[in-house]
Amino acid sequence: MSERVADPFGRHAASRVRGLGLRAQITLALIAALGISVTLVAIAIDRLASRALEQERERAAQIAAEGAAAMIGRADAPEIAVDRVEHALMRPESVIGLAIVGDDGSVRSQRGEVGHGVIGEARLADGVVRVWVSSAIEGDGAGTALVRLVVLYAVITSLAMLVLCYALLTRLIVTPVEALTRASEQLAAGRGTARSPVQGAAEVQRLALSFNAMAEDLRRERAALVERLADLERATKELRATQDSLVRSEKLASVGRLAAGVAHEIGNPLAAILGLLELVRGGGLEPAEEAEFLRRIQHETERIHRIIRDLLDYSRAGADAPIGRADLGEVVASAVHLVAPQKDLRRITIEQRVPEELPRVRGEADALTQLVLNLLLNAADAIEGEGSITITIAEHDDQIALTVDDTGPGIAPEVRDRLFEPFVTTKPTGSGTGLGLAVCWTIVERVGGTISAEDAPSGGARFVVRLQRA
Repeated sequence: MSERVADPFGRHAASRVRGLGLRAQITLALIAALGISVTLVAIAIDRLASRALEQERERAAQIAAEGAAAMIGRADAPEIAVDRVEHALMRPESVIGLAIVGDDGSVRSQRGEVGHGVIGEARLADGVVRVWVSSAIEGDGAGTALVRLVVLYAVITSLAMLVLCYALLTRLIVTPVEALTRASEQLAAGRGTARSPVQGAAEVQRLALSFNAMAEDLRRERAALVERLADLERATKELRATQDSLVRSEKLASVGRLAAGVAHEIGNPLAAILGLLELVRGGGLEPAEEAEFLRRIQHETERIHRIIRDLLDYSRAGADAPIGRADLGEVVASAVHLVAPQKDLRRITIEQRVPEELPRVRGEADALTQLVLNLLLNAADAIEGEGSITITIAEHDDQIALTVDDTGPGIAPEVRDRLFEPFVTTKPTGSGTGLGLAVCWTIVERVGGTISAEDAPSGGARFVVRLQRA
């Protein structure tokens, strides 16, 4: 039969339980044992009764033979005595044959069926008399009835013992086991108050006591687990609140660094512009000096414009614009062509290692050109003199890797972890905004790529950009 059994975690799963129940098994075992016992008793009684009847026939044959010998010994004429014996003893239900045998083995007289049934023998003066008694003498019916009565008594006694044993086993074993089973099912279903009554045989009582102790331990463990889960939930909420607070603090810190960087980068040229304007307004300057002051004012103004433009580029790089496809080889060639005429790169050799037939990558050509330009200018600023920059493009599975190596001093340890943050730079004040690499990171992130910095084998810096195939 199929029963639904609950697992230890409260879930219910259908499982098939095969076989008979404890009651049915005990009943079948008792019936089988008592049936075998009754059968053995009936066989034993039948054997004993048969043996008793056989002995009774032997005694009857011997008595008949002795009686015949006595009658023949008292008679004057043996032949007449034999006739009398035959008339007195031979009946269909008892003696069926009679013979007188001499000492020499000769048969003197013979009557009835000789050689059948049970034989009895008695001594004569000059021979023996032999009497044969039927195998079914009078009284066999009573013996058979007695056997049947004994067997019936044994069957009735066995049935009474069967009922008594069933009742005792049910009370001592079956009922307590069923109660223990129900309690275990309730406990498995999540009812912590489940208990098994302590009843039945001593072993079953000990089992019930052990189950109740286990159930009590399980209830305590479950309560402790619930309490620990509640503590964990409170701790999780506190941790989440702490994380939110840290995120807010980090955002505020980022905003603070951004504001400080903007104020610092724009404040210096503004202060210079104001000072120069005051000098121009004060008059008394030579035309050459006034032209120089105006040129410096224009230079500082362009510097402010460049800072604002870099900020705009940084903020716009993550805009939700469509992402196209670009030829990375053409992008590199265009960027190198743009920076080659600059004065700072005249003493720097730019080597391009770009294979032919490159697959296109995800991204807009203009944005990727700006990415390569920023990396080239960053490398040129790091070299500060003669040196070389190597641009390598290689395919790796479904990605295209762009590597820019320089022969500069490498990456300073103090800025390695914050290299792609805004306004992070190792250049002197007024020499850079610290937005170039931040813009690179934003461009690469938007197209689903990655950018990282490491030390180059030549001792300088290496920037690796990995872009996805289009």
